[in-house]
Amino acid sequence: MNITINNRVIQLEKPTSILGAICQAGARLQSPDCGSARQWTRHPLCPAITLAEVDGMLLSGALLGRRPAGDGMTIMTSSPTIDKALAERAKMLQDCHECFFVREMQKVLAADAESAGFINLEEWEKFDFPLRTVEPSLIHDPNRCVRCRSCVEVCRDVQTVEALRFDEKQGVLIDDRRCVRCGQCIHVCPSGAISKYRKLIEFLGCHSCPFDKPLGAMREKDETKKAWAILHDRDCHPVAQFAPAVRASLAQEFCMEPGELVTGKLYAALRRLGFKQVWDTNFAADLTIMEEGSELLQRIATAGKLPMLTSCSPGWVRFAETFFPDLLPHLSTAKSPQQMLGAVAKTFAAPRLKIDPSRMKVVSFMPCTAKKAEAARPEMNSAFRFHQAHGGGSAAESYPDVDLVLTTRELVRLLKMAGLDLRCMPEEAADPLLGAYTGAAPIFGRTGGVMEAALRTAAVLLAGAPFARLEFHALETMDGVKTAAVQVGTVTLKIAVVHGLGNVRKVCESIRSGGDFASYHFIEFMACPGGCIGGGGQPIPTNLYAKGARMAGLNKDDREMHALRMSHENPEVKTLYEIFLEKPLSYISHSLLHTHYTDRSPASAGPIP
Repeated sequence: MNITINNRVIQLEKPTSILGAICQAGARLQSPDCGSARQWTRHPLCPAITLAEVDGMLLSGALLGRRPAGDGMTIMTSSPTIDKALAERAKMLQDCHECFFVREMQKVLAADAESAGFINLEEWEKFDFPLRTVEPSLIHDPNRCVRCRSCVEVCRDVQTVEALRFDEKQGVLIDDRRCVRCGQCIHVCPSGAISKYRKLIEFLGCHSCPFDKPLGAMREKDETKKAWAILHDRDCHPVAQFAPAVRASLAQEFCMEPGELVTGKLYAALRRLGFKQVWDTNFAADLTIMEEGSELLQRIATAGKLPMLTSCSPGWVRFAETFFPDLLPHLSTAKSPQQMLGAVAKTFAAPRLKIDPSRMKVVSFMPCTAKKAEAARPEMNSAFRFHQAHGGGSAAESYPDVDLVLTTRELVRLLKMAGLDLRCMPEEAADPLLGAYTGAAPIFGRTGGVMEAALRTAAVLLAGAPFARLEFHALETMDGVKTAAVQVGTVTLKIAVVHGLGNVRKVCESIRSGGDFASYHFIEFMACPGGCIGGGGQPIPTNLYAKGARMAGLNKDDREMHALRMSHENPEVKTLYEIFLEKPLSYISHSLLHTHYTDRSPASAGPIP
């Protein structure tokens, strides 16, 4: 068999692949300069940036190894056509962190959209709109948008926020003042869906690449490069925390069963990324129960503002600030677990580790795009203010309690950038001080979990003894609004659990008008359907099956993996109070673990432009 490689005739003794023939000829495929992105693409035959020209057609390296060489073939590993293609693809990878190959597959969706009558493909390919950013959480790329209006519908019909509207010429427009950053628009954006490409991605061996997912028209603001820079900055002391829901959501991204718990493997992987301490937001979930539960009991005892509304869902908090500012006094002043951990990391833990708190960089991995906005709130700098008042730390300029928030999807990308596969990680434990947690903490990640965790501790604080059964199965369903009356000592607590902002709106209107829910004691609100397991930063797809698997994983963490299942039993939380915070709702607890809210309603700032 004779073939021509780079203008030289080669005789092959036996059948081989095109790549095998190239190797036998002593030729090699070019590797373009992709800047820092090249160190993250470890596939030796990356289909995007390893090319050969075979009989005038460009073929990727992955296909070259699978296609047999044929008699009379003409193969070039260097040509003007290859050079031009590689330059374009390298620029896309370096500047946009996007794989040319995945981008081309995304065009199949555009063809489907044309068939459905949403776009004209020829006009779509000429779109040249600027990106639309909702700081600091979301990006809308009108040039990828296929004008299906799914994001507009979920924002209007499911979340009742109506921050998105469709314009025939410009596509989807975003009202920044109304947007609560929940990210539910991302989950319904077809341009970010991967199901159509999954089999092909696996066939080409690209599943371990950080650029194996399409960039959706609606997506989170990607800050993996910022995290990478922090991890490689010798002046920084990076520490990590990750939310309850994350441990039950990552498995599906590493070819494991959906909902499988990867807690110990994730501790190990984060250490190998370069984090100096790996802590757990679950610790702060237990801490949240101590503060929020004590606040509830105080309100009941002193005829305070009821019903008390939970405050750990930042999408819900912003929804209340925007649409129901008159209900802000009802919100618990307790910060979310993410923000509590950031505050105690830089006040309680930093001095014990002999680290200047201004050098400590707290990086959070969350299921939620709204968490990015929460961490950026100007009042979330309690640690800085604490050190200013008590003479600790050397920083003159303010620094946040949480420095950077990445979604679960960004965490997957970051792990793949470092070449880490969760399946290969050993089981390790969290670092001490802020790493221990009870079974009450992981269920924070699903609807009803915050309420259930609070009731467990409230029973002990009010009645002096725990419930005979710690589970409240009626609170675990996916019903949008769940209610119960629970006898705790001499008090009958009327409680409700609500998830999805459309349901939240109905309950808030009832409270506002003095309806049925105005007589309740305590209501759990979650912005996202299903709670954090359905957060806007979760892996795609996040459907009912995925949510169910994640909920089962979190329940397993609670019921099968912990001897201690009530937040007040957490030994590290006890130590934190004994030697630093003193007690729940103390002066120092209020200064570090509690916050205030802002009226963001249109009436407070004039008409929306």
